[in-house]
Amino acid sequence: MVQVRIWYLIIMQNYELMLLLNPNTMDEVDQFLDDLKKIIQENKGDLVDTKLLGKRQLAYPINNMNYANYVHLDVKIEPETLPILEEKFRYDQNVFRHLTVKLGV
Repeated sequence: MVQVRIWYLIIMQNYELMLLLNPNTMDEVDQFLDDLKKIIQENKGDLVDTKLLGKRQLAYPINNMNYANYVHLDVKIEPETLPILEEKFRYDQNVFRHLTVKLGV
């Protein structure tokens, strides 16, 4: 009898993350980004680029705030890491909105 083994190839994917953070917690942005970097590295990913786009006015108020700090991240992670990051975004009260886009190959 021939034994067949199926190996799953885990491919790192490129993603862009856009975060809108609470403008009153500018001091905590560096700590937040350090936590994200730690999560990504623990899951064998790579934080390629980080852009702090600064405080910008929103089109409509979110949580009674008219401004937010915009952060753009380029990451290279395994698809299994994405739900971990999105869970962090969902439960962190300083993240107003987040958007994740998978970049083409």
